[in-house]
Amino acid sequence: RHLEKVKQRFHLGQYLDETAALCQWHVPEAHYLESWGDVRAADGTVSLIQPLIAPLHGGRTAYDVLGALGQQAGQSAYSILRAYWQARLAPEGGPAFERQWRRALHDGLIAGTAEPARPVKLAVLGDRVAEPAPRQGLEIVFRADPTVHDGRFANNPWLQELPKPHTKLTWDNAALVSPSMAARLGLANEDLVELRYRGRRVEAPVWIVPGQASDSVTVHLGYGRERGGRIAVGPGFDVYKLRTTAAPWAERGLEMAQTGRRYRLASVQDQQAIEASRPVVRSATLEEFRRRPGFAHEMAHEPARTLTLYPEHEYKGSAWAMTIDLTTCIGCGACVVACNAENNIPVVGKTEVGRGRRMHWLRVDRYYRGDPENPEAFNQPVPCMHCENAPCEVVCPTAATVHSAEGLNDMVYNRCVGTRYCSNNCPYKVRRFNFLLYQDWNTPTLKMARNPDVTVRSRGVMEKCTYCVQRINHARVEAEKEGRPIRDGEVVTACAAACPTKAIVFGDQNDPASAVAKNKAEPLNYSLLADLNTRPRTTYLAAVRNVNPEMPGAGGDGGGDHHEAGR
Repeated sequence: RHLEKVKQRFHLGQYLDETAALCQWHVPEAHYLESWGDVRAADGTVSLIQPLIAPLHGGRTAYDVLGALGQQAGQSAYSILRAYWQARLAPEGGPAFERQWRRALHDGLIAGTAEPARPVKLAVLGDRVAEPAPRQGLEIVFRADPTVHDGRFANNPWLQELPKPHTKLTWDNAALVSPSMAARLGLANEDLVELRYRGRRVEAPVWIVPGQASDSVTVHLGYGRERGGRIAVGPGFDVYKLRTTAAPWAERGLEMAQTGRRYRLASVQDQQAIEASRPVVRSATLEEFRRRPGFAHEMAHEPARTLTLYPEHEYKGSAWAMTIDLTTCIGCGACVVACNAENNIPVVGKTEVGRGRRMHWLRVDRYYRGDPENPEAFNQPVPCMHCENAPCEVVCPTAATVHSAEGLNDMVYNRCVGTRYCSNNCPYKVRRFNFLLYQDWNTPTLKMARNPDVTVRSRGVMEKCTYCVQRINHARVEAEKEGRPIRDGEVVTACAAACPTKAIVFGDQNDPASAVAKNKAEPLNYSLLADLNTRPRTTYLAAVRNVNPEMPGAGGDGGGDHHEAGR
């Protein structure tokens, strides 16, 4: 509450948040995409920020506010920025500065502004830092939330509905405990407990996570907000009420008491067991891979191609396909958010997620192997497989889901009457049904956020991954105008473009020189649920772990007998 000691308090921000509530004045801030500005890179190089759109709601920038407090009242942020750099690059102005200014706007940086490197010497503090006194009780660990961070993104519904990488929870945070600790204290998922720490108390639901350290409770920041937007307010519990400057990240001294009540959480992964005879995630250590390069295929039970009632498809042109490398996938969920943005996928909210009605076209499953107290974790993105023998196509009574000449499993939305036969027949469960009208048709700013190349679906139709067919069509048009075939790498799906580890590769498997064709020729390549003979166009590269033999618990059979270690 030190802020309240200041007599005159002004807040510049995009939301009437908790800080704004403590100030006498609130100035609506323009979004950075609406603003002029400048920033410095790590080496000191200056980059100019240019607005993409005009301010939607008359917001003000920091330049406007500081200019009003100084000698530049009434000047725009652009005028202030330009005058500042003119004084430093070419005080005389004229054509010389105009050329420099236009070059900087074109290049995105101002040449020659890098700062010289400065030597840094680390000072050893030694005994000047006193060790904190040992405390009894459980350990409490504070961490930034994987999706909303410290709360700054709490008003973003895409991130609120994005499942957390380890817990697969949406719209909430929880007190994470280990399986052994839960068994010892008689705790179950969604039990509401009271966390007591340094004389402070907060109620929070429990969620059991394999691999969580015993006698340790992890809590995530960013939830339980009281202001800051319609979406930000409400979900979760406020960890900041427990956090102190004396121990901002971890310390012992936590006490946990059961309240006897429950708190409903929305998890998107309810099925935890994986049969040993059906290893959906296949992995081996590096040494095992060297001994058995074909281990991923040895575990498969794929029927012969002749054992099918489906007609063979002939692809004279392109045959689009995808591979996902399980070794490099980190389960961050960037692909899921990118798919939301690209394909106008609606947000449904916590209640609908809890009913199993989330609309994500792409999900990231998470599995464990080994001791629940110290398991291996695996991530597996699962989009539509675009099967050659697609079980969904043969049961649709209106031919709303059809096979394209390039191998895509297309959806014709205006034919769909919502029977959901296709979803019942899909073994991968990657189809989503609009049970309600989740789209907001009226808010003007939401209309601006939608991709005009993708239809906006109403209720009562089935949705699913399309391999970003709009991007394929765009590349085809450009190639036809130039009289050439589509080049490898010219079509990049939204999920592949957003993947920070480049685990997702998309392309034409009929082109033997394409990256996706080379991946499919790798011994690690395998199909999910290959024994069903659906022949998916989306395949996986099995995970290879380079295990340090000196690490505790290193080794394992690596035979791909993966199972969920429990929750």
